[in-house]
Amino acid sequence: MSEAVVWLDGEWLTAGAASWPAADRGALLGDGVFETLRWRNQAVERLERHVARLESACTALGLCSPLTGNELGDLAAEICERTGLEDAALRLTVTAGIGPRGLDRDPKGQPAVLLTAARRTAPPNSIALKTSLIRRSPTSLAAAHKTLGYTDNLAARREARNAGAGMALLLDTGGYLSGADCANLFWMRSGTLFTPGLECAVLPGTARAAILDAIPVETGAFGREALTGAECVFVTNALMGAIPVSALDGKAVATGSGIPGPIADLLD
Repeated sequence: MSEAVVWLDGEWLTAGAASWPAADRGALLGDGVFETLRWRNQAVERLERHVARLESACTALGLCSPLTGNELGDLAAEICERTGLEDAALRLTVTAGIGPRGLDRDPKGQPAVLLTAARRTAPPNSIALKTSLIRRSPTSLAAAHKTLGYTDNLAARREARNAGAGMALLLDTGGYLSGADCANLFWMRSGTLFTPGLECAVLPGTARAAILDAIPVETGAFGREALTGAECVFVTNALMGAIPVSALDGKAVATGSGIPGPIADLLD
């Protein structure tokens, strides 16, 4: 693999030479958003969905979306060519840029944009979940968008790891299923596929959207008991695809025949 390089504010730099100013609002206040994308077969998977979600997040935070779909696709191709990566995890980070001390932005400030690439790590064959004490709020921007304020997700993951699980399961403030700390949640019962609705503080994942567009899925507000006796439970995100859940809070979860065939084919 070639030397690690990044694209930062229009310049190609070695990873070690790239840095943001000390006054960058992303570092100081978490004032920004990001997208995680998979590069495979010489293209970004579901590029249009990622760009639409980026634009939605930027609008919600009062930022200008910095790149068009074509621009992001071209940059992704170039960074993977420069790094020699064929199956890569890309991350696009957008911050509000340099600003004054305090909460108010500089009205003339410009966003900072960073694109990085790393070799995609093969996902596990299955994963155990631990229900977190942290609750997601349906009114929180951090729940609905991939903001840089990832404190809750990090704390939930630590809870899960400390309990011997691989990922945290989060409920919303009403006690309804929301999703995993970095993934969306699905389960199947009596041949019907279910997932929490967006009203339950769900991040609109690109893999989730692909499933909903291709396969009938029941969405809504479901309590944790909905997972009891499910024929299979699995989590999805852009980099992992679909991963079966093997245990929840230390108890084995029935996986039936594993990920349903149409979903496995869709996200493979």
